[in-house]
Formats: sequence, C-alpha cells, structure tokens
Amino acid sequence: MPRIESGDAMKRKHIYLIAANVGSLLFFMIMTIFFVRLSSSLPDQQTASRWSDEKAYSLVSVYADISKPMTLNDIFTARVNVEKKLVENSIAAEKENSRVWADAFSSVQELITVDAGSSSSEAHLIVTGGDFALFHPMDFIFGSFYSEDMIMQDCVVIDEILAWRLYGSSNIVGKPVMINGKYYFVSGVFRRSEDKNVERVYGEKPRIFMSYSGYDLISPDKEADFICYEACLPNAVSGFGKKILTEAMSLEDNTDRVMENSQRYSLKSRFDIIRNFGMRSVADSPVFYQYWENAARITDDKAALLLVMQVLGLAAPLCTVVYYLCKLVRNRKKLAQKAKDALKDVLHKINTRRRSKRKTSEPEKVTAN
Repeated sequence: MPRIESGDAMKRKHIYLIAANVGSLLFFMIMTIFFVRLSSSLPDQQTASRWSDEKAYSLVSVYADISKPMTLNDIFTARVNVEKKLVENSIAAEKENSRVWADAFSSVQELITVDAGSSSSEAHLIVTGGDFALFHPMDFIFGSFYSEDMIMQDCVVIDEILAWRLYGSSNIVGKPVMINGKYYFVSGVFRRSEDKNVERVYGEKPRIFMSYSGYDLISPDKEADFICYEACLPNAVSGFGKKILTEAMSLEDNTDRVMENSQRYSLKSRFDIIRNFGMRSVADSPVFYQYWENAARITDDKAALLLVMQVLGLAAPLCTVVYYLCKLVRNRKKLAQKAKDALKDVLHKINTRRRSKRKTSEPEKVTAN
C-alpha cells in the first residue's frame, strides 16, 4: 500500500520545494545579469547600435587568410560592390550627403621602433582606414583620432604607455615621433582598456595607429597587409548584411573568416559554442585575429558558460512543472470527477437560490370565505 504522508510532512515538503525553486530562479537571475553585463562590455561589438538606434543594422567582420592579405584594391572593390548590392535592393540614404553604411579596415600588427629624440620604444603598429574610430572607440586622455579625410596624413595615435616612454607624459598632442626616419605628429593619446578580457590579449608592448596614407610615407614601395575588414550594414532581414558583404567580397560563408558580430551573443550562437565545445581551438586556415576579436571570442566562451548556468538555474522550476503535469495526467480521472462533482454542486446551489428567489417573489394567494 502507498505510504500516506502526514499533514506536517506534506507542509515541509512544499516548503522545501518552494525554497528550491526560489533559490534556482534567483541563481538564474544572477547569471542573466552577468550575461547582460558581459554582452555589453566591449564597445568594439556595439557599432551597429551606435550607428543606428533602430536595431536594423548588423556588424560584420571579415578576416583574411594571413598568407593572402587584403589589398587596398580589394577593399575599394568591396566598397563598390556593396554599394551596388544596396542599390539592387533599393536601399539608399534618406537624406542627401548622408550614408547608409560604414566600414573600417586594419592591418596585421607590425613591430616597429618609435623614436622621440632622447628616448625610443618598440611598439606594435596597426595601419587603419575607413571609420576606424567609429568601430573601435578609444578612451582618449588627450587629443582625438585622425580622420581618413585629413589632408595631412602624418598623424598617429598612441597609447598612454608609449607616450610616457617617449616623453614622460601623456599630454603630448602635437609632439613629433620618428618612425623609419620619417616624422609623424601625435594627434591623440588613449588609455588602454581596463576590461580584463582585453587586457589578456592586448599584449605587453604599447600600440600605435596610423592611416594607410601615412604608412605610404615610411613604406612607399610596399602597402600594408590588411587582414580585417568590418562593415556596419542594413539588416532588415536576419543575415542580410552578412550576405551582402559575403557576396561583395566573393567569399564563402565560413564562420572562421566571416562573422556577424551583432549575433555573437544570441541564444543560437551560444548553443553552437556549447555544441561544438573544444572545436573553436581547431583552425583549418591561417587566420590571424586582431586583439579586439580575440577579446570578443573570450567573452563568447564565457557567454556560453553562463548559458549553461542559466539552464541549470531553470532546472528545478522546470522539473517542478513537469512533476505536477505528470501528477495531473496520472490523476486526471479523479480530478475530472472532482471537477464534475464541484460543477454539479455549484449548479445545484444556483438552482436552489433561483427557486428560493422565485418563491419569495410570488404573491400570496387569497382564499375566499
């Protein structure tokens, strides 16, 4: 015979069950808060939202095979092809002189020596083009980022560490620095990111950025090897922006090379990382990622781990729901009979009240003598 639990035992059982569910939901909420903070921690991944508040844009990145870097001609051709694709799909800027999309590109980092006369330092040089500052906002202490449209292209942007090594100060906007015998002028000094994920991949050596036109001054016979091309594109339909860039650059839809950054923290992307756990470390092509992409890939893995934690947090409530559903199905006949009896009881009470009201409302009969 099944054991019949006492009232106190049943009460304790329900208290434990409620406590377990509340604790699990609280754990789920904490993991969700961690995920929200993580997914918004890298400004480099938020370009689409900075470009448009309508959430109809996507950030797409293309990384070249390190043995076959992109040339300026490849990039300018891609720009023309993107414009054609947008026109074919009837996408154009609503206002004159406004743009419907933006792009940026950058080279593989190159170790150089930066000289300031009395002192010098090694630094990693990255050559840029397009709206690089839009895609990679920096925390400037002094000055600002150079523009692709500047007439004089002899400007550089350096981090705070390099500024202190060269001049013993971070307030050095306008100061000259020499690279390969050519003078450049500092247009801005930025503070390195304090995000732990960026710190892990930024490297110990300081960094310096210059435009591709400025790079021609020190290397007139050799242009920079560009490995990263980024575009912020209209994305009214999911995957549309990525499709445009993939076709414009005649690329295959290879997730190692073409990435839709705007979807990197989506539920599907996080499930894919869990499903292919361990395979992200296996590369079948020599692709070199910039430090900001490496930082983002670290957050990808953390976001996937947080998804596992979120699922665990929902395990107890889901099990409780399933338990009571099974109990409901198992006792459906008894419950149906109880519901039927309760309905009959309600109908009986209603009919009784109606008859009672009818009797009180009927006039009393007068008997003749």
